Formats: sequence, structure tokens, C-alpha cells
Amino acid sequence: MQPVSGIRLFGVRLGILSLAVYWCIIFTGTHLPKIPAAVPRMNDKVMHFTAFFLLATLLCYCTNSSRLWRRFGWIALTCIVYAVLDELTQSLVRGRSPDVQDFLADSAGTLLAVGLYFVARVQWGRRRNANCNERTSAILG
Repeated sequence: MQPVSGIRLFGVRLGILSLAVYWCIIFTGTHLPKIPAAVPRMNDKVMHFTAFFLLATLLCYCTNSSRLWRRFGWIALTCIVYAVLDELTQSLVRGRSPDVQDFLADSAGTLLAVGLYFVARVQWGRRRNANCNERTSAILG
């Protein structure tokens, strides 16, 4: 079975396609006029946190670099700058306004996702290196 990152749909990696579609969805969702909900909705801050957690996770998944600090730093910076722009441009939409607490929820979701992905990536690298060392010792041993 092929890993998800290698699967292509219309010549585009599925991970990249998922990221593009998801980013368009969250952009659209935050730039539509606010309408009263007919049913109780999830807390607004939880939605912001979750949206940016998923965005950062997809960015981590779709990028690759051996320079982990640089890679994850750029991902965090990209998401946080996007969160600022997203909040500022909401003032252009009827019924919406920028909210610092929304920005903080966006940033928290971003930083948690990047932090967890970074730790998982470092641990995976250590485990992989340990397995390689064991195999080398067994072969040479």
C-alpha cells in the first residue's frame, strides 16, 4: 500500500490537495457574513483552535526538510501571520469583526500542532536511527 503522501489525484499529491481545499474552506468560513445559528454551535474559540491546529498539522505533513527548527518555525510563522490577516480582513465582512481572543486561539492551535509534530518527528528520527544502529551491529557483529 502506498503512503498517503505519495498518492496522486489528477497529478497532484493528495496531501497538497487536502491542504489547499482545507485552507479554502477555513478562509471562506471566516469571510462569510455571520448568520444566527439555528442549532447550538461549538464554542467560537474551540473552532478557531481546531481550525488552526488542523491547518498547521496539514502544513507539517505536506512539507519536508531535514532542518526541523527552520521548517517548523516557518510553518508556525505562516499560520500566525495568516491568523492576523484573517482577523484583520474580517472587518471587511458584514457582521464580523477582528477579535484578539480569536487570534490567540488560532495561535495556540498552531503552536500545539507544530510542537506535537516536532516532538513526534524527533522521536521517530531517534527510533529510526536506533533501529539502523541495531541492524548495522547485527550485520557487522
